[in-house]
Amino acid sequence: MTVRPQHAASAEGQLSQRLAGRGNALNAVRLMLALFVVADHSFKAATGQPGPWPYLGGFAVDGFFAISGYLIAGSRARMEIKPFLWRRALRLMPAYWMLLIFTALLVAPASAMLTSRPYDWGSAAGYVLRNALLFTTQMGIDGTPAGVPYEGLWNASTWSLPYEAAAYVLFGLVIALPRFRERWAAALCAGLTGCAVATSVGSGVGTATELGRLWSFFTAGVLLWFLRERLPSSAGLALVAGGLVAVGLAVGHTCYLAVAPLPLAYLLLWLGANLRVRIGSRNDISYGIYLFAFPLQQLLTIAKVPDVVGAAGFVAVSVAVTLPVACASWLLVERPSLRLRQLVRSDQPA
Repeated sequence: MTVRPQHAASAEGQLSQRLAGRGNALNAVRLMLALFVVADHSFKAATGQPGPWPYLGGFAVDGFFAISGYLIAGSRARMEIKPFLWRRALRLMPAYWMLLIFTALLVAPASAMLTSRPYDWGSAAGYVLRNALLFTTQMGIDGTPAGVPYEGLWNASTWSLPYEAAAYVLFGLVIALPRFRERWAAALCAGLTGCAVATSVGSGVGTATELGRLWSFFTAGVLLWFLRERLPSSAGLALVAGGLVAVGLAVGHTCYLAVAPLPLAYLLLWLGANLRVRIGSRNDISYGIYLFAFPLQQLLTIAKVPDVVGAAGFVAVSVAVTLPVACASWLLVERPSLRLRQLVRSDQPA
């Protein structure tokens, strides 16, 4: 079943109109969020401790999910479930598989050479095969990485991918239900937010907390898509949204989880609609940065780079090293993979 828009386009200045087509800055916003993750992980990889903004990386992942919810709802509205899931798989999986191979064949062996230890290629093959379905069941490879704050862990970023893939499947199904509109999206967003808040108070970080947290931001994006024809592109509203997010972060994590999903989703969409930045509009390297940065940071830490440049300088080095790898991932893996989307044809609504 294909979802049809409920409302006709109205006045100029609507958020949905400004986000339509390739003229928006959403890829630039996602690139900014990916760099936030790199900055957060730079301090953690170098020192084992959070940086000056302890929740910077988590905030960025929340933002990714909020934007994704809006875009995924629109994508699902334009096509049936099979082409929708095929396109989601093409966007998510090939670069992830390349990440596993890149880590097992290049990064981890280089770390073994730097520490003068043997390397088990059988363990490397197991790392690729056991983690191939997005769930990281093998964290390291034959004792690597070693001599770093996060020993035995090659990637601290991929934990969020199963939550994202599951959101694609679940929301790809429910968005097409005839009665699933803004009221159901709002109720689901409220319920997931309540789940995240309750579990964060009761038991700290866990699967239920992370699912409630990430999906509450995702559902906020879905809700804003359903409201898109009535949603103004308002600088004042964006300022209020940013203030609510800032207050939540200042008060504490539980308060942030309670108040931030809708305001953060609106703020990022407003930035995507109004920024005059077109970085990434044709070459979207944000996913590659998110995937490849941490194993490279682990390798650089083994090579004692943070000892030379300091924790703050390590942020710049991490970005400089990751950018060309992310560009290669986009040009050689991600973009060619997306050309395969026509293998499962999409019937556009009349």
